Amino acid sequence: MAPNHKIFTSEQLNQTFKEIFKQTDRASAIVSSAILEEILERLLISFFVVHDHTKKDLFEGTAPISTMSAKINLSYHLGLLGEDEYKDLRLIKDVRNEFAHSFETINFETQRIKDKCLRLKTLMNTNPPKDLLESGNMNIKMFFQINTTMLASILFRNIDRIEHLTEYKFKPEI
Repeated sequence: MAPNHKIFTSEQLNQTFKEIFKQTDRASAIVSSAILEEILERLLISFFVVHDHTKKDLFEGTAPISTMSAKINLSYHLGLLGEDEYKDLRLIKDVRNEFAHSFETINFETQRIKDKCLRLKTLMNTNPPKDLLESGNMNIKMFFQINTTMLASILFRNIDRIEHLTEYKFKPEI
C-alpha cells in the first residue's frame, strides 16, 4: 500500500454499507457511488509512484483524475479493472448522476434507473442473487446496493494484488 495512505478495514466498509442500506434511494445511489469513487482513487494511488503531492496533483480540484469518470477510465486502461467491473462502474456513475442532477422525484423503480440497474453484471454473475432477483424477492434498490457492495470488495481485492510502480531512473549518458 502507498505510504501515508489511509486504509479501510473490512469492518469499516461493512458498517458503511450497512448504513447505505438504510438510506433513501437518492442517498443510497449517491453515497454508494462516492464510496466506489474513493476506492478507485485508492486503487490508482496504490499503483502509482507516490510523492507527497500525488493526491493534490492528480485527484483534487480540476486535476486530471479528479472525476469518477476519469478514475474509472484510467483504472480500466491500466488493467486494474476487468471489463465487467468497468461497465458496472460506468452504469453506477450514470445512476448516481440521474439521482444527483434530477429535480423530479425518482427512485430505483423509475424506468430509466431500473433499466440501468438491470444491466449491472457483478451480481448477475452469481447464481443465488440472480435467482432472488428473478423470483421477485429482491427489489431494484437492493440489487443496486448489493452490486455496489460486491464491486467494493472486488476493488479492494484488486488493491491487494497491485505491484506498486517504482520511480523511473534515467540511465547516465554514455
